[in-house]
Amino acid sequence: MGLRIEDHARKLLAAGVAGDDTSHGAENNLRKIRLMIEADRNNSYGMEALLRGVGFDEAYGAVSRHLGNPPDEEATPGRGRIDPARTAAALLEAGSRIRQVAEAGGRMVFATGHPGALLLYYMGLAAWAEDLGAKVLTARTDGLYGRRGVPLDWAGPVGTLGNRASLMHTHDPEPMQAVLHKLGSVDLVAADHGFAGAAVAAGVPTVAVMDTNDPAFAVAAGRGADLTVVPMDDNRPLNSYAAALEVLREGL
Repeated sequence: MGLRIEDHARKLLAAGVAGDDTSHGAENNLRKIRLMIEADRNNSYGMEALLRGVGFDEAYGAVSRHLGNPPDEEATPGRGRIDPARTAAALLEAGSRIRQVAEAGGRMVFATGHPGALLLYYMGLAAWAEDLGAKVLTARTDGLYGRRGVPLDWAGPVGTLGNRASLMHTHDPEPMQAVLHKLGSVDLVAADHGFAGAAVAAGVPTVAVMDTNDPAFAVAAGRGADLTVVPMDDNRPLNSYAAALEVLREGL
């Protein structure tokens, strides 16, 4: 298993989705921890109840464990660090969870608040889960979400925000809250940002991508949420995540 993890880690490092040159450096990572501690809604992703009373030491330690490095440790100035072996191990765990639910015919939802980077990743996940037997769900909602007030759209099976011309980055948990209300029982959500946070807060088993500046997911997992955290840079070119999909599908 050690050699296998090392092989996967090298693949992820070459793709740029983990390593010592990720998108957010120490200043941003620590600022996001402080904002989460202050209960800033843009950084709690709908998990306010789960994060109540969190302090700096707890958050710093939780993020460090998931990244494999302290959030303020930089090898490249202004760039964060994600141990690619941690990413590989988390992707294998995520793949195992998705496979287990899918092969049992489970009901699954896929969504992203970071479509500019992660849309193809989630589309690939959804297609794989459906091939394994999952019921991949979508739902129409009537609200307007995010800072710009745009509707929920679906890129095939993947929920995201869009204004009919562009897909939007968002941290808003409300779209997933509305989706879960419409769908009722859901067995697993694979998502990020507020789409993942809303599922975690609702008690739905969740697989979530966590960048170096998304401390809420590390804290929620540390507090016992039914959550598999995948530490991974969420700002890479779309095709970078083919390597992550390849590793994830190896999960047994």
